[in-house]
Amino acid sequence: MANRLLTFARLAYEVARRSVPDRRHRFAPKRYTQPQLLACVLLKEYLRLDYRTAREAIELSGPLRETLGLRTVPDHTTLWRFAQAGATPEVVATALVETVALLKESGRGAESGTDPPLVAIDSTGLFCGHASRYFEQRRAKGAPSTHRARAYQKWAAALWTGPQLVTAQLSKPGPCGDYPDLPPLAEQSVASVPGARILADAGYDSEANHTFCRDVLGVDSLIPAKTRRYVAGPRGRYRAEMVTALGCATLGVAGQPGPRATYGQRWLVETLMSVVKRKWGEALTARLPAMQEAQALLRGLVYNLYRLVVLGVQPTFASP
Repeated sequence: MANRLLTFARLAYEVARRSVPDRRHRFAPKRYTQPQLLACVLLKEYLRLDYRTAREAIELSGPLRETLGLRTVPDHTTLWRFAQAGATPEVVATALVETVALLKESGRGAESGTDPPLVAIDSTGLFCGHASRYFEQRRAKGAPSTHRARAYQKWAAALWTGPQLVTAQLSKPGPCGDYPDLPPLAEQSVASVPGARILADAGYDSEANHTFCRDVLGVDSLIPAKTRRYVAGPRGRYRAEMVTALGCATLGVAGQPGPRATYGQRWLVETLMSVVKRKWGEALTARLPAMQEAQALLRGLVYNLYRLVVLGVQPTFASP
C-alpha cells in the first residue's frame, strides 16, 4: 500500500510544476525551484505545522526529500518568504485548476457525479485570532455588545459535488455579504467543469446572479428566493421561477430528480467546510492580512490534493 503522505507530496509537486515556472526571473537563486518551495508550503499546511517544524520534518524524511528532488532543505525563512511572495491568489487558483485537470486525466472525473454536473457554492468564516477560546469568552463577559463583534477571514468555495473537489474559491475579510461572490466563483467553476449546474443558498439570491449564470455562462442555477421586507413577492423572472421550481414535487418528469431533489445536493459543500475545519482547524495561524488570505486559499488547495489521494489518483510524472 502506498504511503499517503508521499502520494500527497508527489501530487503537490506535480501540481506545483504545472502552476509555476522553475525560476521567477533569470537572476533568481538556483538552489531551489519554485515548484519545490510551493510543494513544501503545501506539506506544511497539510501537516498543520509551523515553518520551522515543517523544515525539520522534511529534513528528517529521506523519502520526502527524494520525492521533491531536494538535496538540501529550504530554511524556514525561505519558505515563509515564498509563501508571502510566491503563493499568490493567482498561483493558488492556477494550481486548483490543475488538481481538477489531474482528476480528469486519471479518468475518474466521469465515474462519479450527475449529468449535468453540479457545483455547490457556500462560505464560512475562519478565525484570525491567536488567543485561546477561554480567554475570548472571559474577555467578552461584561463587555458591551458592540465590543463583542470580531472580524474573521471569509472563505467562499465552489464544490464539484461528484468527486467533491473545489473548483473555485475566494478569501476576503469578513463579515460581508455573499451574493457578490457568486459570479466569479461560478465563472471559474464552469471553466473547469463545463455545463455545471450552480447550486447556492439564499444568501446568494439576486436576479443579477441568475441572469449572469443563465444568460452569460449559459448554465442553470438553483438559488432559493428570499422574501424581501420591502417587496410583496420575488421580483424578476428567474427569482419568480425559483419559487415554483424549489417548491415542486421531489421527482420531476418520468421519475427523474426534480429541481428540489437536485438542490438537496447543495449540502455537500457544507460537508466540505466541516472537513476542512476538522482536519486543519477553524483558525488561521498567519498574522498578516495578506498571509491570512493566502492561508485560507491554500487550505482549499490542500483539501483538493487530499481528495485526489483518497480517490486514488496517481501523479503522471516520475519523481526527480
